[in-house]
Amino acid sequence: MKLLNFQSVSGNAILFGVVVKGYAVSFDILQRKAGKTQAGLQNVYSYLENLPASEDTARELLMFGEAHVSSWNDKEKIPLEEAKILPPITVPRALIDFGLTPRHLGNSAATLIKHEFGIFGALIAPVIKRRISAASGGKMLYYKCNHNAIIGDNDTIRWPSYSSYLDIEPELALVTGNKAKPIAGYTIFNDSSARDVQFWEMVGTGPARSKDFDHSKGLGPFIVTPDEIGNPLALNVKVKIGERYEWKSSTSEYSAHPEKALDYMKTVFEPLPGTVIGLGTIPGCTGLDNDLWLNPGDKIEIMFDKLGILRQNIPDVLGKIEPSRWGNREDLQDFY
Repeated sequence: MKLLNFQSVSGNAILFGVVVKGYAVSFDILQRKAGKTQAGLQNVYSYLENLPASEDTARELLMFGEAHVSSWNDKEKIPLEEAKILPPITVPRALIDFGLTPRHLGNSAATLIKHEFGIFGALIAPVIKRRISAASGGKMLYYKCNHNAIIGDNDTIRWPSYSSYLDIEPELALVTGNKAKPIAGYTIFNDSSARDVQFWEMVGTGPARSKDFDHSKGLGPFIVTPDEIGNPLALNVKVKIGERYEWKSSTSEYSAHPEKALDYMKTVFEPLPGTVIGLGTIPGCTGLDNDLWLNPGDKIEIMFDKLGILRQNIPDVLGKIEPSRWGNREDLQDFY
C-alpha cells in the first residue's frame, strides 16, 4: 500500500488516504462507500498507533476501492497528478538520521577538506576520503534533525542567507509503527544541507545551521508498506537536477539493514509511532559527493524504486546572501 496525506484542488483540509489505481482516495470516502467505520484511520498518527489492525482494515478498504473506484465521481477520487500531496507525516514524533553509507561520508569529508583548506586540503583529500570511508563502516552514527522543518512533494526548499553552497541529501527512511509492528513503512527523505558552514560544526558539537534551517527536510510522497518494498537494500536511486545533472546509485551500499538501525535506536530510546529514521545519504547523489552545486530555480527529482518520486524546488530569487567562507560563487553574484 501507498499511504498519503493530500488536499483536493479546491479544499484546504488534510485528507489521509491511500493510492487506488492512480487516484488519491481518502479513508473517509472509502469507509463511507464500503459502509464500514473503523477506529485507527482518522489520520496517519492513529494509523501508526493502531497497527496492525489499522493496516488490515486499510487493506480491506483498498481492495474495495480497487473494485469500485472507476465508477466514483471526481469529488471522491483525485488523480495523483492533480492532488496536492503533503508530507506523509507533517510533524514526525522525532526525526533521526543515520550515516550508514561509508562511501558518501568519505566523499563528503574529501570535498569539505578541499574547500576549507585550499591547496593543502586538495592534497590530503584523497587520504581523508579513504580513511573516513574505512573508519565509518559498521558504525551506527546518527544525529537529530529539525522535525519542524518538514516539507513535501513539489515544495520549495529555503535557501539560508548564510550559505552559498546549498545541497540535497537523498535517503531511504523508515517510519516507525508501534511495538506490534515496529516498521510501518518506508519513504524518501531529503536532508537539505548548507555545506559551506558544515565542516566546523561536524568537528564540534554536530550539525546545526548546516542542517536545521526552515523548510529543509523533504519527506514523501508516500509511506509505502514493507510488503511492497521487498528488500529495502536493493532499490535503485536516480536524482535529476533539472537538465544539468543526473546521478544514479542504489540502497545496496547501506552498511546496515533498517531493522538493525531501529534496534540500535531502541537501545537509546523507544521511538514513538511516527518517528522518521533516515538511514544515510545515497553515495554519489549529492552536490558534496560530486563538488557540483544547486542554482536558483533548480527543479529536483529524487526517484527511488517502489517509493516514487520526491520533487523539490529551489527558489528562483534569493534574498541577500552573506559572503561565503568557501568564496563567493560567480553564478550567485546578483545576490551578494
